[in-house]
Amino acid sequence: MQKTIAMIFLCSVLCFNSNLFTYAIDKDNIKDTNYFDRYTEQINICVKDVEVKQEDIDISDDYDKFAILTFTVVNTSLKPLELSDIDYKFYQNNKLQDTFINKEDNIYGFLGSLESGESKTIKICVSLENIKQPIVFLINNKCGNYKYNIKQIINIV
Repeated sequence: MQKTIAMIFLCSVLCFNSNLFTYAIDKDNIKDTNYFDRYTEQINICVKDVEVKQEDIDISDDYDKFAILTFTVVNTSLKPLELSDIDYKFYQNNKLQDTFINKEDNIYGFLGSLESGESKTIKICVSLENIKQPIVFLINNKCGNYKYNIKQIINIV
């Protein structure tokens, strides 16, 4: 009788522990395999227009030409997106180019927020080394729930 009680006790402890262990494995697998794969794409950015201007501007270096880039940004996630949290860089000939805003022409860059499914037109000014070479546009987000890296090559002419 004591062996039977001990066996039942031992089996119930093993079953209870294996259920907890199985749950823990599933919980870790959700984190490892990114359960929310279909929601990782948070933004959709496409270039609408490139306008090249040739006039003297003084930012970190003296430039005599720059481009005004117009983008359409769409929040494709289920959560709101703060545009100022987007880390973006522009390169031309492997050199980081300066970006700036132009309040006179209502060019403010990546400012504001987008609700789920909302879109916005954004303009930003980018200094140019050469009008004939394309600009490489890099965007990444390494913080928050959504992580993404986007690279676009923008032809100027």
